[in-house]
Amino acid sequence: MTSKPFVLAHPADHYACGRYRVTDPLNALIQSGRVDGVSSDVFLDNDTLLALRPEVVVFQRVLEHDQIAAIKRYRNALPHARLIMDIDDLIGEIPSTNRHRKGFHKDAADRFKKAAALCDRVVTSTEFLKNEYGKFAPESIVCQNRLPDDPWSRVTVTHSNNNKPRVGWAGSAGHLGDLRIIIPVIRATWQEIDWVFLGPVPESIRKMAAEYHPQVPIDQYPAKLASLNLDLAVAPLEVTRYNHAKSALRILELGACGYPVLCSYGVGAFDIDLPVFRTPNKTESWIYNLRLLTDPTFPPPDLRHQILSQYLLSKGLDDWFNAWCCSAYDADPHIDSSTKFA
Repeated sequence: MTSKPFVLAHPADHYACGRYRVTDPLNALIQSGRVDGVSSDVFLDNDTLLALRPEVVVFQRVLEHDQIAAIKRYRNALPHARLIMDIDDLIGEIPSTNRHRKGFHKDAADRFKKAAALCDRVVTSTEFLKNEYGKFAPESIVCQNRLPDDPWSRVTVTHSNNNKPRVGWAGSAGHLGDLRIIIPVIRATWQEIDWVFLGPVPESIRKMAAEYHPQVPIDQYPAKLASLNLDLAVAPLEVTRYNHAKSALRILELGACGYPVLCSYGVGAFDIDLPVFRTPNKTESWIYNLRLLTDPTFPPPDLRHQILSQYLLSKGLDDWFNAWCCSAYDADPHIDSSTKFA
């Protein structure tokens, strides 16, 4: 491999998963001078592949049969290229309460296994996912989610001066099962707390909200989230294997906006060394901690400073370069090359 490899990347989507784990890292690596590369929404024909001659090809969450066939074609056309497969979710165990579940095949895990087996390395966002999917390829490594410096390091942080504390939740249609955890909490506190929601929520909750904001495109999301002007952000999650496998990305986003965070206790996604507040998923515990943390005399931790100093993308470019471009022999020891094709 040359000193400046060419990376061809195929993100699975243009939402958080594709952006945070493929498009943003690739752009940052190019801007830093570590690699050259290009991103494509479609798989390329052999003539284009041979013209580009990438040393590294990054795939993400490949599940369709025609895409799996395309990876086989890439392997034949580019025998010396390093093929990488990225995965950010426990795709075989999406909860029934997650509206995105209907968009996945029932045999999604088996399809992913076939796709990953054609690659040299599986890159995951968490250790849990590495343990689940790392055995599908000869090598596996964890490369944690980080926030792109632009715009997250520049979001304007404001604080409310309301008579009532402003407590907010932000999410997508995939988080409605998690949101149900705090419906009794909202019902018990909506007269003493101004509840603010960003993203789709049931009508029963919207009736109790002080503010409701519809979901916005991902490019607008950081500024919109920061504009909510919250005193406290909540991040409830169901205790499931699916959520154990997820990363702490939501905490990073909320904390980067300067919000203290109250989240569910006992969920792997929130097992991160940051000063957030965790509560069991019991109504009385949520209510108690909400009132404690929204008391104006309670000193909030400096979560934002820790996130900006540790979890921006610029702080982890070496990790992404190693995950994509380095072999098990010249990268760090976190790469597991003991696994074999399953």
